[in-house]
Amino acid sequence: MKVEDTISFDRQIYYRLIALWVLCEAVLGGLMHAVKIPFTGIVVSSGAVICICLIAYYVPVKGAILKATITVAIFKMMFSPHTPPTAYIAVFFQGLLGQILFFNLKYFRLSCILLAVLALVESSIQRIIVLTVLYGNDLWLAINEFIRKVTGDPEITNYSLAIAIGYVILHAFVGVMVGVFAGSIVRQSKLWSILHKEYLIPYSDEIHSEIKPVSTKKRKKIKYIFVFIWIALIILFLQSYLHIGKPLMPSQLPLQILLRSLLIVLTWYFLLSPIISSFIKKWLSRQQIKSKNDINQVILLLPSTKYIFLKSWTLSSSAKGWKRLLVFCKIVLVNTLR
Repeated sequence: MKVEDTISFDRQIYYRLIALWVLCEAVLGGLMHAVKIPFTGIVVSSGAVICICLIAYYVPVKGAILKATITVAIFKMMFSPHTPPTAYIAVFFQGLLGQILFFNLKYFRLSCILLAVLALVESSIQRIIVLTVLYGNDLWLAINEFIRKVTGDPEITNYSLAIAIGYVILHAFVGVMVGVFAGSIVRQSKLWSILHKEYLIPYSDEIHSEIKPVSTKKRKKIKYIFVFIWIALIILFLQSYLHIGKPLMPSQLPLQILLRSLLIVLTWYFLLSPIISSFIKKWLSRQQIKSKNDINQVILLLPSTKYIFLKSWTLSSSAKGWKRLLVFCKIVLVNTLR
């Protein structure tokens, strides 16, 4: 799957865009948390979608997106060795989908929208599947029962299904907006270096700052949503078991869900996840050897790309909230594509 070197400039742009994608995966989430912009997962996925659209537009070569996807996954393994398998699945899904959709650039904007919608919908469905596997169907029954008791609704209504569908629709709606945005900025990006010379970042010695991998110390944090659900289940169990007020659900139901989730989490973290991660890492290690030249080229560009990335975030500080993301994208692309 060799990317043809038609023009040396195009090849340099290709490596810069891969480096940008790597940084979106590694740095963007931290920046979102720092300024308290919500929906970090959506923002990071959107950043990956924009990078794929840029690669499709500037490097319209067969296999370019797939090769970039593998390279990004290799860097994900290098910088964050304990990345869960689900994160690799998301990256490969986005890359494979991008390669298929951008096979013909005739419908470029439509492909951008489809990529964004499907990538974000996949992300939302993956979370719902994880919750279902972890807590079982009893979780959704418990949610239905809890809402029914709180609202006093005499009829049994599938509230949990409505919540899940609403969650997926929200991601699909955001995907449409991200796709329209991506298709627009990719086509405009060639003009920005002319129209926005004030965004050009001068050369600095800071460009040579080292890119350090994420600490290899194993993270033992469990996602907040799981902790919240566990605490809620314990409270509901105690409330029902100790007869504090009117029981919101039978005491055995939250205990059953809690025990199931603990068993599955322990099985996942100590058995399944290490085995799956081992297979993924072995395959990526073989790809790393095959793509040694590409990896080295991206490594050389990472410091300068990181400097552009962080400097762009600083320069966009005059704008607030979501508007800041637009200014940030403009500054990053002006300097990445020049």
